[in-house]
Amino acid sequence: MQKIFVLLALSMIAGLDSRAQTQEHFKVKDIETVESIHFFLKAASGTCEIRTRKGELPINIMGQHNKEYSTCEFGEETEGEIKRAWFKIADTGKEDFGSKLSKIFGKKKTDESNYWNIYLTDQKPYRLDLNYGVGKAYVDLSNIAVEACRINSGNAHVKVGYLSMEENKTKMDTLIVSVDLGDVEIENLDLANAKNILAEVGIGTLVMDFNNAPSESSDIWARIGAGSLYVNLPQDDMPVIIRMKGTSYNKFKLPKGFRQISENVFVNGSYSENASNLISFNIDLSMGSVLFKAD
Repeated sequence: MQKIFVLLALSMIAGLDSRAQTQEHFKVKDIETVESIHFFLKAASGTCEIRTRKGELPINIMGQHNKEYSTCEFGEETEGEIKRAWFKIADTGKEDFGSKLSKIFGKKKTDESNYWNIYLTDQKPYRLDLNYGVGKAYVDLSNIAVEACRINSGNAHVKVGYLSMEENKTKMDTLIVSVDLGDVEIENLDLANAKNILAEVGIGTLVMDFNNAPSESSDIWARIGAGSLYVNLPQDDMPVIIRMKGTSYNKFKLPKGFRQISENVFVNGSYSENASNLISFNIDLSMGSVLFKAD
């Protein structure tokens, strides 16, 4: 009898949790005169997944949250040929301390109670400004046009990339990545077609993964505090030059095949000064570590 009562109580609690969840749906409709979409996301917590799918809506957001613990705000405006849209997820401050700690230390777990799907389309180019506090984020930019992108992780686990192996449909001027206590993984970075990549790591971790040699050159500028930068390079055919600053007391590791051509300047076997797809790393290392690996 006691077991039946416990099961009934758990069932009632689950039902209350389910009823507490609020379903939300926001969308940006296409306007023929709009040439570019600028999207700003600020998620204090929760799980956000950004994906590409066919359709006429430049931005389509669907998700659920508990209004007692989080609020959401969506807006849009049109300025000439630019459509600006923003989506903000904020905490109400009513969540207990234990739940907050579990989110901080369980940042790689999916938060079903504060979960959002954000869909982009391949119809128009984007400028993306993505900011995450705690929680988990998944960003697949395959086969859409991204002219510029900024990614900021406070204490969130953020996985970004071209996971369908379809490259950026346009040239990206600048990719900016900022990591405080969290971690950011970028897969198939060679498919971003980014001319400039700016990265700053405080205490967290940044992983840059190049699956193949990119088709064009990129300049990568990284400043590493007490955190770590991991760079995965393809085995062959990707010309690389690395200029280091502040390596005297810190961990810096290169794979076999690299050689030093001047003070704190290193190149690999595929390096050519005039290579059309040369990848140039300019790294300022403070107390952390930088590790390059060739698979």
